[in-house]
Formats: sequence, C-alpha cells, structure tokens
Amino acid sequence: MGGKKAFAHRREDEDREEWQPLIEHLQNTAKLACKFGADANVAELAYIAGLIHDLGKYSAEFQKRLEGGPRVNHSTAGAKELRALLTGKPQEIFAQLLAYPIMGHHAGLPDYGSETDLEGRTLCGRLKNNIPNYSEYKSELDLSKLSFPLRLPIRPLRLPILPEKPPKDYLGFSLSFLTRMIYSALVDADFQETETYMKGAKPRGGYDDILTLHDKLDAHLKQFENPTSDINRKRNEILHACIEKGKSEKPGFFSLTVPTGGGKTLASMAFALHHAAEHGLKRVIYVIPFTTIIEQNASVFKGFLGEENVLEHHSNFDWEGKQGADADNRTNSVYAKLKLAAENWDIPIVVTTNVQFFELLFANRSSRCRKLHNLAKSVIIFDEAQMLPREYMRPAMAAVWELVVNYGASTVFCTATQPGLERFLPEKTEVKELAPNPQELFDFYKRVEVKHLGTLTDEDLLARLNAHEQALCIVNTRRHASGLFGGLQGEGNFHLSTLMCPAHRRAKLAEIKERLLREQPCRVVSTTVMEAGIDLDFPVGYRALSGLDSINQAAGRVNREMKRGVSEMFVFEPRSEYIKRTSSFLKQTAEVARMVLRDHAEAPISIPAIQAFFGQLYNLQDPQAFDVKRIMDCFDDAEGRFKFETAARAFQIIEDPTVTVIIPYNEEAERLIEELKYTEYPFSTLRKLQPYTVSIYEGEFDKLSSKGVILTIDDTYHVLNPDCMKAYYDLDRGLLVPENGGGDGLLF
Repeated sequence: MGGKKAFAHRREDEDREEWQPLIEHLQNTAKLACKFGADANVAELAYIAGLIHDLGKYSAEFQKRLEGGPRVNHSTAGAKELRALLTGKPQEIFAQLLAYPIMGHHAGLPDYGSETDLEGRTLCGRLKNNIPNYSEYKSELDLSKLSFPLRLPIRPLRLPILPEKPPKDYLGFSLSFLTRMIYSALVDADFQETETYMKGAKPRGGYDDILTLHDKLDAHLKQFENPTSDINRKRNEILHACIEKGKSEKPGFFSLTVPTGGGKTLASMAFALHHAAEHGLKRVIYVIPFTTIIEQNASVFKGFLGEENVLEHHSNFDWEGKQGADADNRTNSVYAKLKLAAENWDIPIVVTTNVQFFELLFANRSSRCRKLHNLAKSVIIFDEAQMLPREYMRPAMAAVWELVVNYGASTVFCTATQPGLERFLPEKTEVKELAPNPQELFDFYKRVEVKHLGTLTDEDLLARLNAHEQALCIVNTRRHASGLFGGLQGEGNFHLSTLMCPAHRRAKLAEIKERLLREQPCRVVSTTVMEAGIDLDFPVGYRALSGLDSINQAAGRVNREMKRGVSEMFVFEPRSEYIKRTSSFLKQTAEVARMVLRDHAEAPISIPAIQAFFGQLYNLQDPQAFDVKRIMDCFDDAEGRFKFETAARAFQIIEDPTVTVIIPYNEEAERLIEELKYTEYPFSTLRKLQPYTVSIYEGEFDKLSSKGVILTIDDTYHVLNPDCMKAYYDLDRGLLVPENGGGDGLLF
C-alpha cells in the first residue's frame, strides 16, 4: 500500500463520501469489547480480539473492495498474526482460543477441523489459506508493545483461567465457554461500532437500574402486606422468605419448590431483584418453557417495573428476525430501544423461552451470540424447571454451571415438581432451597386427592364429564381433545388447544372464568396448554396418564383457591380411536407415573413422590439420552480443538420445524392483514398480529397449502384465506388441520 492510509468502512452522506480510518475502527471496537467483556472477566482478551479482528483489511485487495471490488478474506489475518506472536506454552493456548472469535466474527465460530485440512471452513483449513498481504498494519499498530509489557494474554489466562477450577471432564467445555464469551463481547462491539459509524448512535440504554427496579417491586408488594385469607398469608410467607434469602445468600444455585398456586412467579422475581441489588448483579433473565404463557408473565412484570424495562423475546416476537422493521422511524422511543435490546439483551429484565435461551448458549452465529456476555452477573430464573430440554440436559446444565461458577450469575430452578437437576451438575454442586419447608407447603396446599381410575374408553370418560356441571379434562394430544369435545353434551362446553390463536384462547378463557365464578355449567377439554400459567379453579379434574409433573400441574387448576376442602383429580389411561400413536417418552413417563401412583397412593402429590418419579425416570434412561446429539463431545478437548459449528447445528430443541399462519379471526385481524399487504414497514403490524397467529408443523402446513386455503404476502407471511375461515377455522376448535400432517402424538 506504500504508506497509504487504510480504511474500515465507507458511507455516503447526502452528496459526499466519508471513510472511516481502519485504526479508528480497531481501537474503538477494542475499547467496546473490553467494556462488554468486563462482567465476564474477559476484558483484556476481548480487547485483543477487537484490536486485531480486522487486520486483513490492511491489504490492498480489501481497500479495493471498499470501492466495489471483489470480496476478500479479511478475518483470518488476525488469527494468523496472533499464532505467530504467541508461541510456546502457555501462550499458544490463548492464540488458539482467540483464533475462533477473530476468524468467526462474520461467518460464525468454526470447527477446529484437522491439521490435514488444506482449505474449507474449519479453523485449520482457513489458517492454511493464502490471504492477501496485510503487513501494512505495522505502520499503525505495534502488537508486541501492546501485548507483552502489559502481559495481557497471560494474566487473565493463568490456566485454568477461571475463578473456579473445572472438574477434569469439564475443562474443555469451560475453555470453549470462555471462547464464546470473548466472541460475544467482540461481535457485539463490532456490530455497535460499525452501526454507530454508518448510521449514527442508536437510542440504547437509558433503562432504570436494578436498585430502582428493586424499589418499584417493593412499592408493588405493599398491597400484599395484610392478607385476609390463609392461602394469601402462606403466599406472603413464601414471598418474604425469598426476599430474605435474596439479601443473605451469595450468588450460586437455588431452587424454589412451591406447590402450584403458591405464588412462584412473584416470589422468584422478588428474590431476583433483591439478590441482584444486594450483590451488584446487572439483570434478571426469566426463562419460561411455553410461548403460550410468556406474554402473560411479561405483562405482569411490565405492570409494576415499566414496559421500557422489560424485554419480551421469543419465537413469536423475534425482533431481530424481521426485515424492514420501522422502529427507527417511530417516535415511540420505548419501542425503538426494546428492538435494539433484543439484539444483545442489554436491558434489566428479559423474559424469554427455553428454546431461545439454550440455543443461544450453543449458537455459533454472531447475531445470536452477541447476547451471551450479558448473561454474566445476572439472575437466571427457570420457571417450570421440569420442562428443561431432557435430550440436551447434560450440555444445558454444563452451560448453566459455567454461568454461575465462572461468570458471576445466580440461577433459580423454580417449580412445584423439582426434577433433581443436581445429578446433571458437577459433583458436590450445592443447590440451596429458597422456600420455607417445601413439604410443609405441600401439606398446607393439599386441596386435591389424586385417584387412579385405570383404563377409560372415551364413552366412559364422556359419561363422567357430562355428569359434572363443572369439570376440567386434560389429554395428551390435540386430536384427542378435539374428538372428546364433540361428545360433550348440554351448554357450557369448551375446547382449548394451540390450534386456537391466542386472542381466541383468551376470549374462551375469559368466558370459562366467568362461568366458573357464576357457578354455571362449564366443562373444558384441553391439551396441556391448560397446565401452566392459567388461573382457573375447577371443582373436579381428569388427566390422561402422563408424567407425574404434568399430573401435578393439572391438579393445580382444581380447587386452586382452596374453597372446597379437598377436591378430586382423576387420572385415567385413555383408550381412544383419536390416539393414533404415542411417543416413546410419553409411554415411559406414563409407566413410571403408574408405578409411583401405586407406591405413593396416599400422597401422590408430595416431595417423596416427585423425587421417586424423577429418580426412576432418570434411572431408566441411557446416559446418552441426556445428550442425544453428543454436544459435550464437541468440546471434550483441553487443547482447544472444538466443534462450534457442529454443535450449533445439532443443538436444536424443536426438531420439527413449524410454520406460522395468520388467522383473520375478527375485524381487527382482517384490517391488520390488509395493512400488512401494503405497509413499507411491516414490523409493527406483525407485532399487532401476534394474537392472531397459529403455529403448525410443516407437514400440516403443506397439506393446508395444497388445498389452496393459504395466501402468502411478500413470499414471507402466510395467511388463512378469509374466504375459507368457515371451512378451516372452527370457533370452538380453532384451525382445522388435515390428519397425518404430523404432530398427532405430541403434547400440544
């Protein structure tokens, strides 16, 4: 280049071009990466990664690229330079770890590959590629002076480089997780620095701090100071126990074991905010298994913490996945900030799903990984912890262990049915209980007697349901629920499943609640959509045999407010023409539940019964059943030969892809669908359409589409043809999907 100045980016402002000096971009990114990596204790390493991630842009070929030339590999240069600078142990391991984020800051964290790789996407293959000469960087950067007098690569990486020495079998995983943290800080810094130069500073931050949110919570809790009923007094006791533990306990692993209806949601958030305020933690991540209840919980938190402080992030609300979003053009600054916070979770409260959370921990693409560093020094609450992904439990818990032990987080496993997650954590990991005497709580909240009826045909079951004025029946599949609903007699009969759009379900739930309060006839047949987060109170319940955790959840909708003494929950084994197949896992959980119901007939909803259920269930499993894709094998290498890309492809909690269909459910939905056809900025319209969507399996969608009932807008958004509403959307059952489209044996 002959001393010619190198540039990182070119932008066009009105009638002129502006060029960003490359050294400016590198220094700014390094400083930001250092800042972002501070809470994760990777500040110095992130700084180095930021400073050299774009060394390849010093090549003459890349400078021509800025003027419209061909694409140039610029991300390999920094990794090559680092390997040349850091030779011999222990430095060479640092070069190895830093090579992944530097090389992957655009394409994603690669697999290590093999020393025999001569080309391709792997780290080894790319390091052997011939790349353009980038040595001009030496005219602006002296890496030897930067690195070695300050000893930056050595101080934070005194092996093991983590506050807690990992168990022997976890060392490779711990090093891989450290690499992810560096990568997260780097790519978030690179995104933000580039965005600021190209488009100007965005309205990030400006949220209330944790101490302010702590005060808002306490103000909200004053309304519960003088409970008038025994059940509310007990809820208050649990709440205050969590607050006191939040103040007194050091960061670590916690469980909150409270029977359904005991106020876990508010108690866990109270623990989190008091714990964060006491120990200087930065945010609360609330992880929920079901998208069907996430909006409800997020709404509760927004109500007393402020909408601007709570990010709702899940598959039905995927801010970053929408193109043409109009947040930058809106006057609503709250909306714009929330969209930006969805990119990296830099906000005090995040409400998300198991899928989003755990797939983030094992992703390799920059757009998803830039959130990871913001999990350091956070409180992570897993609501309904028994629903954590069984097939990925070993890697999932290994990642949670890393966050708590090495990155200053605390975690709460919150449920009425603790699944014994300690067995998936390294030996001697202590999980402290927050609830005061869980078994005593179960005794106090005993409001349902569970009775096992054995096998029932649909005819026998319907005879029982029709004999009750009010009853709840929960079954395992959508098809079974729909078939049973058709056999209910008289008035006040309802069906609920995820084939009904959320607005439809909410309307039905409101009607059900009103009929229950007025003591009018009300019989409900539902899928498991009724098992969590639904505040309804039935006098009697029926539950198709399944896991004891699901039976416990169903029982939580019966005599919920303890107004009837002790009610009955009947467990039955269905014999039905509507059940085409049953998943092997459901068969297994049902078999274990059958044994536990027999052995604990006097108290099937109790701590000993739950422990027996999960203990027997886990013992039946092959150890590989908790890491079915062998994710841990991808990181079982203390020398840093990892398989990031392979693990990211394999770690997919939802194996069966789904398609979202927009339902023209009412006039408002029809108006928004018309708006979607013509708007230049569809994002806000899509957000308003969320209550009118149904997710179905691809096979179901293909069969519907083949019948010509699906309209597609902009080749992206699928809408049920309004002319086909009467034929394909039932006002009792929801979307009528063709049989054999997939998913008939799954829990929906």
